[in-house]
Amino acid sequence: MAVIIGITGTLGAGKGQAASYLVKKHKFKHYSVRELIVKEIKKRGLKVNRDNLVKVGNDLRKKQILFF
Repeated sequence: MAVIIGITGTLGAGKGQAASYLVKKHKFKHYSVRELIVKEIKKRGLKVNRDNLVKVGNDLRKKQILFF
């Protein structure tokens, strides 16, 4: 049985630290949605910045595109 945990939060909330802890202490795998959105931004020929991360992320969410 697989356990999937999604970690969300505001900037500087410690999401990365929580993910690192789970990877190091409990052998979880870490998948970053940001990395997948960056790939999509580059595929669209856009500049990688916060505005495009939000726009493309929202666009993918509207289209209900799943990454995993």
